[in-house]
Amino acid sequence: MTTKRQTYQEKAEQLAKTIDIAEKVIVGSKSLDEKTRTHFFNWGREIKNMALNPEPQFKKVASLKYLENDFLIYWNEADGEDIEKFWTEVYKNKIDFERKDTIQAVLKRKKIKDIHEYDSVIDNIVVAEQIGRIDKEQVKGLNKMIGEFEQRQTKKGK
Repeated sequence: MTTKRQTYQEKAEQLAKTIDIAEKVIVGSKSLDEKTRTHFFNWGREIKNMALNPEPQFKKVASLKYLENDFLIYWNEADGEDIEKFWTEVYKNKIDFERKDTIQAVLKRKKIKDIHEYDSVIDNIVVAEQIGRIDKEQVKGLNKMIGEFEQRQTKKGK
């Protein structure tokens, strides 16, 4: 995709454009109720504002990664017409975000590699089981990997 390293500003503008795409999809959504739409609009605007107008200590590409991950969790973990429309528009606009299913990637690798994956698994494990994306055995495996990741983090902190 991108060959040169992007600056903070370029990546922030890319995230802002992605949020604009999400807003257009949300406006046309037939599956989201008004309360959910309002929540998504407010959440997107908050993320966009933090990305484009960061406090000085957060004007780092690493900080922006957290915002990207937080915003994209829903678009990566959900499915349906709105999600497909969102990713189609992201790709059409040549935005350098990759659609990924973190839970399946962790299950395949049998290890949580970083805090972003850990947060994603923690945030989505219950819903993934409820909607049938993962079964009880996979939930057990993920819970074991969560514990192992937490142990590694505890050892690093000592």
